[in-house]
Amino acid sequence: MKRARSKRTDQYFASADLELDQFDWRILRVLAADARASNVEIARQVGLSEAPCSRRIARMEQRGVIQGYGVRLDAGAVGIGIMAFITLTLDVVSAQSADRFAELVRASPYVLECYVVSGNQYALLHVAAPDMRTYSEFVLDRLRRIPGVKDLNSNFVMRLIKSTGMLPDLAAAASVPG
Repeated sequence: MKRARSKRTDQYFASADLELDQFDWRILRVLAADARASNVEIARQVGLSEAPCSRRIARMEQRGVIQGYGVRLDAGAVGIGIMAFITLTLDVVSAQSADRFAELVRASPYVLECYVVSGNQYALLHVAAPDMRTYSEFVLDRLRRIPGVKDLNSNFVMRLIKSTGMLPDLAAAASVPG
């Protein structure tokens, strides 16, 4: 069952009314590896001529499949010494407390990602800070002071094993064992 696309940024799972074929997925993989690749280079790598390749990219942008382009930064090279995941629980989840929480999280430069999750916790935050002092101030002076925050737990990143901005091609992933 497909749901209508939402304009709201906090709507995570909204399916597009666009079927992606093998060429679309090839294009997406090239762009995920190098968002600066030219249309000529993308077309060459995926086995299309330039015009159809360009039309496919434009269609995926218009339909919201491609939501933007970016760069990957080396955390240490830009002064980030602490990366952590925080699970957070709210006392009572009301529309007002959820909205206030979302406002404060969106305003924080330290929060890279925030997901409302199932289970015992309300949210999972991916956080970056230059050092432990800054991280502690963020947690104690900002997060713990959000009205309704009952509990939070920090898990510090020890080592990065895999990071990708690319979502899986589910049809291709289903054919891979394990």
